[in-house]
Amino acid sequence: MKKGIVLLALLSTAFLFSCEENLTEDDAAALSEKEQAAIMDDAAADNVIESMDYEVDYYSSSQETIEKINNGGKKSSEWRRWRYVDGEGPSVTVDPIGWSYPKTITIDYGDGIELISGRTIKGQIVIDVSDRPRKEGSTREVSYENFYVDSVHIKGGATRTFAGADSSERVFNNVSNLTLTFPDSTVLERHGERTRTLAEGFETPFYHADDKILIAGFVDYETSNGTTFSKTITNELVKTGACRFVSEGTVTFTLNGENFAELDYGEGTCDDVATITKDGETRQISIGRRMRRFWRR
Repeated sequence: MKKGIVLLALLSTAFLFSCEENLTEDDAAALSEKEQAAIMDDAAADNVIESMDYEVDYYSSSQETIEKINNGGKKSSEWRRWRYVDGEGPSVTVDPIGWSYPKTITIDYGDGIELISGRTIKGQIVIDVSDRPRKEGSTREVSYENFYVDSVHIKGGATRTFAGADSSERVFNNVSNLTLTFPDSTVLERHGERTRTLAEGFETPFYHADDKILIAGFVDYETSNGTTFSKTITNELVKTGACRFVSEGTVTFTLNGENFAELDYGEGTCDDVATITKDGETRQISIGRRMRRFWRR
């Protein structure tokens, strides 16, 4: 069975909504200023959440990983080398140690730990685990204390529930309520409800090309200026271990209660192209890194 790093961390929601829409001039011309802002704000938020969800999943999604921490974390040193600059990861504690539950996992990044990707995480993540992570109905209550990804401050929390498993898939439900404050003082209140199904690949430890995750759900936002918008997955998003992009699925964007556009990731081809449809007109957009660079300034 996959270890936690294989089960979830490498396929974290990450990429659950991890693409970043890079609108061209023609694309932008088809959308109002508020509609553009909604898509870009969502992309920026997901880009930040990708990094922190990855950490939560790695350190708490399997009994095997928790036991490694109990034993001093020596067996996780190889993962740390390719996750963190100079192999210097956060300080992680488990209380109580051993097989008894509930327990609390505290991940402490201090004044900052740099990832290989160039991001810096600081502060603490606290995870209250109710039972063995892959026992049906077990929950992980996640909270953030003085927590930052780069210069973006995140507060709030999430509840992750293991919804059961059969011989072909693993299902995880996630409900989150977060406040993100960006360097330009933009504040996003974000409520998300998502289901992630690890459908393929978890029986091949440390080989990620055959991994496949399905994502369903929605995210609602309210901005500091009172604008509300949302994103709903209308056809399950598909992400594979062999591709850094979402390769299938559709998402509908809503602004102040009105649908304004649909984003379509295609039918399985691994590429950086998606299409956005508004008022019956469809245009291509590229999935790039514009927002990551912007929000890191």
